[in-house]
Amino acid sequence: MGTRIATSIRNAALAALVVAITPPPIAMQDRGDDPVPQRAQQSADKALRWLLRAQNQDGSFGDNPGMPGEIGNTCIAVLAFMGFGSTPTRGPQCRPIQRALTWLDRRARGWGASSEHLDGGTLLQRKLGANIDLYLLTLLGSQLLGNGVDGHDETRLQQEMTLAVERIAAAQKPNGEWETSYEPMLTTICAWLALRQAHDAGIRIPAASAEKVVRYLKQDCFESTTGIFHDAKWGRGVRFVSQSGALRVLYGMGEGSSPDAQRATQYLLKMSFDSDVGGHEGGEEFLAALFATQALHIERDANWRAFQPRIIDALVACQNQDGSWVGHHCITGRVFCTSCSILALLTPHRLLPMVER
Repeated sequence: MGTRIATSIRNAALAALVVAITPPPIAMQDRGDDPVPQRAQQSADKALRWLLRAQNQDGSFGDNPGMPGEIGNTCIAVLAFMGFGSTPTRGPQCRPIQRALTWLDRRARGWGASSEHLDGGTLLQRKLGANIDLYLLTLLGSQLLGNGVDGHDETRLQQEMTLAVERIAAAQKPNGEWETSYEPMLTTICAWLALRQAHDAGIRIPAASAEKVVRYLKQDCFESTTGIFHDAKWGRGVRFVSQSGALRVLYGMGEGSSPDAQRATQYLLKMSFDSDVGGHEGGEEFLAALFATQALHIERDANWRAFQPRIIDALVACQNQDGSWVGHHCITGRVFCTSCSILALLTPHRLLPMVER
């Protein structure tokens, strides 16, 4: 009898210890009228299991499992983990996040002041611009600050980001856009989003103007008679990528209910996820799916209710059996495509500050 009691006490103590050292998950912030549909959650959960397997032993992520770690892919993967409600100190994915951040800290130390230690010639850079690592590091830093990090890390991260935003702001062109790249509009929107989120995290933004980005999109890219946003790089063709990215900025700047944005939204609702590439998705389309989802979710109106089930259907339909997504052209890496899809599917949970605006 005494042995059984002692065993029970020991087991209870061990159970209490496990509870004490296991970081509790962050509660989801679903609105009662705007949950993540079960189909989307199941798809994202399957993708999460794949993403966990894709992480390298050193904590990094490459384009695909087993490939050398890259800064851009590691940043977007950490954001996907945070989309499930985990942070570096809390939640089921806190350990993978910690490992990835430790790798980034070693690999990209001093990234705010210089690109000396950043990657060069990666697939993401070839498609989204030479400075995409800088934009993604700044975006990730803003979300970490928004979710809380310990005092020492917060101070150092704020210092890095203060230097980083000065570099990003200085690169804005007089007409409002950023660097010329394979996808000029998406590059500009990534830079805008990084600065916008850094500002919301308390980082002062010198020189750059968000209003100039709106001017660039509405005056240089927008066809008011049709509601279509054109990217001059692509011969002013009609593209889901361009439409989604531009709307992400307009909705984020509080212009979602404006006549121009509403006209552009109605055109977006007529488009298919892969409308400009003949039925084969590339990585840019997955990023555009994320931008469109975040944009329309800001207002959560009839347009959102029409769009959400369609983008879920489109993403689920092209998800691989192993849970990943792959780009069939341009950005083909499964880590990037999968991370963007996860973030799009889980947007209604609103666990990242960048979902709000």
